[in-house]
Amino acid sequence: MRGTIQRVVRAAGREYEVDPALPRTFVVGECVRRGVQAARGLATWRRLSFRGAGVRVRCAERLVVGPFAAIGEGSLVDASGRRGVRLGRGAKLGRRVIVTTTSQLGKQGVGLTLGDFTGIGDYAHLGCSGGVTFGTNVIAGPYLTCHSQEHLTDDLHTPIRLQGTREAEVVVGDDVWIGARVTLLAGSRVGDGCIIAAGSVVRGEFPPRSVIGGVPARVLKTRDGA
Repeated sequence: MRGTIQRVVRAAGREYEVDPALPRTFVVGECVRRGVQAARGLATWRRLSFRGAGVRVRCAERLVVGPFAAIGEGSLVDASGRRGVRLGRGAKLGRRVIVTTTSQLGKQGVGLTLGDFTGIGDYAHLGCSGGVTFGTNVIAGPYLTCHSQEHLTDDLHTPIRLQGTREAEVVVGDDVWIGARVTLLAGSRVGDGCIIAAGSVVRGEFPPRSVIGGVPARVLKTRDGA
């Protein structure tokens, strides 16, 4: 069984060995669980992919799921945007992730793109009205929130809810590590190789290989030692 698992792991682009200390019952149970998810994915998307229990998709015709991609149990994915939702090879949305795209009938949203082998942790909320794009090999902890749309507030004589919104894409480069409970605000652009500390609130542009942290987030140091 472990040999079969390793072949699947390598086909999915991963590089790890099954820990021999894991109880056999756990390994078997995990294989069964993933097998059921793969059967759902194959039935739904006609390719080897993983669909958790209770996953709901709106505008399914605009959802593109790459090989070995996964959507965790209880997630809700709105793919109604102009670019839909695209999950690259081995990309993953964790459990109970919410992807919103079109917030009102008067304005179609943009959508979400996850690059190959990018994983979004459990309980994330990705607001993709203005577009959210993650590069390849991004890892994000639980409770990530992205807001690519924000309310206008300039008119003091009109209720904020009636002033409309501004959309600006959130873009995260390749090989970025995002800690737990990070918030990415509209227009944020995070360069390749960055690390974002847990709990940070990110707005603006950050150069590659930055270590980012704080509320609001700022560059704490660079990873090349400069």
